[in-house]
Amino acid sequence: MSIFIDTLKGQKTYPTPVWLMRQAGRHLPEYTAIRKKHSNLLEMFLNKETICRVTLQPVERYKVDAAILFSDILMVPYSLGFGLSFKEGGIGPVLVEPKNELNQDLNLLKPIFQGVEKIKKETDNRTPLIGFAGGVWTTIYFSIFNKEERNQINKKLILSKKDKIESLINEFTNATIKYTIEQINHGIDVFQIFESAAGVLTDEQFERWCLVPTQKILNAIENKIPVIGFPKNASLESYVKYTHLKNLNAVSIDEKFKLTNIPQLNQNIVFQGNLNPKTLLENKDKLVNKTEDILLAFRDYPHIFNLGHGVLPNTPVENVEAMINKIRNFE
Repeated sequence: MSIFIDTLKGQKTYPTPVWLMRQAGRHLPEYTAIRKKHSNLLEMFLNKETICRVTLQPVERYKVDAAILFSDILMVPYSLGFGLSFKEGGIGPVLVEPKNELNQDLNLLKPIFQGVEKIKKETDNRTPLIGFAGGVWTTIYFSIFNKEERNQINKKLILSKKDKIESLINEFTNATIKYTIEQINHGIDVFQIFESAAGVLTDEQFERWCLVPTQKILNAIENKIPVIGFPKNASLESYVKYTHLKNLNAVSIDEKFKLTNIPQLNQNIVFQGNLNPKTLLENKDKLVNKTEDILLAFRDYPHIFNLGHGVLPNTPVENVEAMINKIRNFE
């Protein structure tokens, strides 16, 4: 019995299920302890023991209603031959395009699939496990625009690489499908597509580079498991179109999305979100009030409580606990 899975099937449950993007990470002292044992993040993402341990930390601490695989949205370009490293000091991921033709090697990701199996075994299949991938546009975006370009991204810069983007769409779509199917075959219960860079596109670009590839991924999944889509910071028009994708079970909405616009979205879909992660840094009274506001806004909808994006590294554990306690006791 899982209120998370029941909600994804379109049922309104009490209490509202809750999990958090980046719930496993730097705000947890137990994560920091494991991080110190590894020289870099990629090493952690490719270690089945670490994947399992870190994935389950927030489940054990907070009793959230789902675990999300400890991994990264850039595993697909890594499997295609891109050099991948994670730099400290706010630099973040660095990708280097291969000199040869792209050629996916899923064996590079074998520890991830082994990690999925280990998580399911350790939880005795009691905790739903969310697998994920970056959206096709988002993984291309990180692959061809460096940190400096991403910091000053604009329409002109995107258009200057239009041909490059369109030459990669099919390759990245097919690679994402293969990676997704492998996660499903190894035991994930739910899949989320993180289109984290959707907000930098025009509506026309969103249609071509987000909607079309995402629909191909959804078609390939064939309703084997529920799918959540997250078109972060997309326009209202793009959000509306996204919620009408065939075989999409739920849409995660970011903190900038106005909840008064919910009636404009597909009403036959489950909603997830959308507390601003910064609210978890505020005093508990304000946090609890904003949590209640969101619960009230979705009172008549199947709803999964989450954030508008990931948990921030300096988030106090006790604030997360206060938020979850409010969700559990909301009537």
